[in-house]
Amino acid sequence: MTLFYPNSNIEMKQGDILYSTIGRSTYYVGHTVIIGSDYLVKESIPGKPSGHSLTIHQMWNRHRKGDKITLLRAPSGAQAAAKWVTENLGNVKDYWILNTDIKNKEKNYCSKLIVQAYYYGANVKLTNILNRFISPQYLTYTKKLEKIAVFAI
Repeated sequence: MTLFYPNSNIEMKQGDILYSTIGRSTYYVGHTVIIGSDYLVKESIPGKPSGHSLTIHQMWNRHRKGDKITLLRAPSGAQAAAKWVTENLGNVKDYWILNTDIKNKEKNYCSKLIVQAYYYGANVKLTNILNRFISPQYLTYTKKLEKIAVFAI
């Protein structure tokens, strides 16, 4: 199955990470999501339960004109991370930005979920220190991910 990101010829891949810039659409904090093994977008957002799946078009349509979405890819482990997040998303119950325990799946937030997926699913550390707050923006700076594209909405 070949799927493409909206309005582009860039192929969606399992384990892709999408970073939405700081702005009104992300409540001024930025947001990250990961493409699951089922090609649905996986995320942790405020509310109960915190773990959600949505289509790429649903995710795209949440954004406002002028927003930017950065596509990041890991050189290895993406499919395993996608499988892990798809299988474990149901364990994400509460949005808890102050919970820095990487082992805790229940209390989670967007970028921690992605770091967990790569760490537990693929044995890939996206950050050298796992038990700390990991901002969504951090994933755009780490040398462990490659910037593939920036989509302008």
